Amino acid sequence: MRLKLLLLGLATLVLPWGGCQYAREMESALREGAQESLRVMAQTIAASLKGRTELLYRSSAYDGPRRAGEFDLQTVNLGGTPFLDGYVEEWPQKSTAWRTVTRGSDRMRILTGIRERMLFMLIEVKDNKLVFDAPDTDPLDPAGFGDRVWIGFANPDGTEHQVFIATSSAGPVRAQRIETREYGRNEAIEEPRIEGAWQQTNEGYRIELRIPMSMLGGRLGALIDDRDRRGATAASYGTLSVDDLSTKGRLIAAASELEGYLAQFAQPGLRLAVTSPDGGELAEADSLGLPTEFGSKRGILTQIYRRILDRPGDPKRIEATAPIYDKRREIIGELRMVEAADRRLTLRDEALTNLLNFTLSVSALAVLGMSAFAAWLAFRLARLRKASETALTREGLVTTFPDTGAADELGDVARSFSTLLGRLNDYTNYLRTLAGKLAHEIRTPLTIVRSSLENLESEGTSDAARQYIERAREGSERLNAILVAMGAATRVEEAIQSAERTRFDVISVLASAVESYRIAFPQRQFAAELPTEVLEIEGAPDLIMQMLDKLIDNAVDFSPAGSTITVRATSDPETVVIEVDNTGPTIPPEARERLFESLWQSRSGGDSRPHFGLGLYIVRLIAQFHGGVARATDLPNGDGARFSVRIVR
Repeated sequence: MRLKLLLLGLATLVLPWGGCQYAREMESALREGAQESLRVMAQTIAASLKGRTELLYRSSAYDGPRRAGEFDLQTVNLGGTPFLDGYVEEWPQKSTAWRTVTRGSDRMRILTGIRERMLFMLIEVKDNKLVFDAPDTDPLDPAGFGDRVWIGFANPDGTEHQVFIATSSAGPVRAQRIETREYGRNEAIEEPRIEGAWQQTNEGYRIELRIPMSMLGGRLGALIDDRDRRGATAASYGTLSVDDLSTKGRLIAAASELEGYLAQFAQPGLRLAVTSPDGGELAEADSLGLPTEFGSKRGILTQIYRRILDRPGDPKRIEATAPIYDKRREIIGELRMVEAADRRLTLRDEALTNLLNFTLSVSALAVLGMSAFAAWLAFRLARLRKASETALTREGLVTTFPDTGAADELGDVARSFSTLLGRLNDYTNYLRTLAGKLAHEIRTPLTIVRSSLENLESEGTSDAARQYIERAREGSERLNAILVAMGAATRVEEAIQSAERTRFDVISVLASAVESYRIAFPQRQFAAELPTEVLEIEGAPDLIMQMLDKLIDNAVDFSPAGSTITVRATSDPETVVIEVDNTGPTIPPEARERLFESLWQSRSGGDSRPHFGLGLYIVRLIAQFHGGVARATDLPNGDGARFSVRIVR
């Protein structure tokens, strides 16, 4: 019952489950609303940039919104200023803005980025044979030429310029330009504004350069002069024309004002970015990782509930995009907005927390209340069960029944049981006194019958009449024996109540009794296993003798002629155990607990003597009078029964 009530109480958990489903539906609606709101915001900001090519791209040399070509260079936004050492740790590792040019097994990769009005250029060259310039030679002496890198660019007014990078060893480098002096003489002049580092790699080499944005217009490229030995003819390839080193690709870079323009729309938990038609990022205002005012309102319970309720497929962010058009309705870029989901889910979290707190509290109170109620009912039912098991004692007395004053259904059951047990108590008392009443009422008519038979015998009668008189006498004697047996239990109870306790040697009582049994039952053998020392107990010797008479009488009835009946006594500091063993049938397991009850007997034979099941009941009464207990078991070898009485010394 407790388990059923507990399960019934747990059924109230359907309330928080329903609340969770409601919260998820509300979250879906809020997410859809947030998605639509973010889309509208993105379209609004994109509309503010419509036709403003000069706000998106830094140079008017950007000639229209067409997609980037094979040799165009898209700049990336660098998170920090790279250190000019030829390594790539400060550069984005998975950028899509790399431009790659190959020639056979050789390859050149170019990546450009902007940081604080400086253009940084990273050139990776795969070359299975790196050749440096000869040291201490004129940079324009063809005999000392090694591998070289040419950088071509257009300045803000559109004029093309070229510089080259040459070095005799890895390390810091500066760009050099070629100027024509008088009489047509060429001279290599350092360009101090363009500096960087040349680093050798396992596959070739890497060059990292820094160029001021003020030098650059809308075009930029690089060319590799690859030589297998100094002074050899170069195999050139790259994004510059091999013939005149003119640039073949554009430099696509964001205008410096674009990042500031996006910053005015920045909010905590929101990221805005403008990309080129190819997806290259021009500028961004990233506040996505900043803590919002909503996050500070989320307590421990809210965070726990969100962990439980969030599904694996739920997006953690909301995204929206909107195209940016020029005046000709051609796409010149795209605005991307990313918003942290918790900016829009505060309402759900607050409602969910209140709902789950209430429903879980109600469920917990319901479970506790039903558990307490079930425990109370179980306690009352256990009392009723225990009272019903112990209502009828072994003496036949009926005890009182609990919970009879309760006003509920269990009280009705208790009162019904109490009424039933009261009637049973009256009936039991009537049965207990019936034997004594019958013996008293029958004794007088029986005396009259016996005296009449005696008088009839003194008169002269025929032989046939004497035969009938003899049968009547035997019947009266048998009826008298029945009356004696019926009153034996009552007399024993009265004798026990009036018995006086004395200290006596129980061994001497047992020894004398065994001697008398040898004479009284010559068809049985008697063995006495008694200790030689004195064993004194406090009790009534006559009752002990009467108890032993009943045990011997029972052993004689169930043992075959000529068998041995053993009387044994053992002791310990606190008790004395008297045992009577007899061969014969064993005791059925179902009868062992009932052998010592009143008016119960297990004889099934045709014995002519009357048996009312009172002998072993008297044994139990005498054992209880001496503070002990009577038990019946089978002999260890299984060929008979053993009756033992344990008496307190």
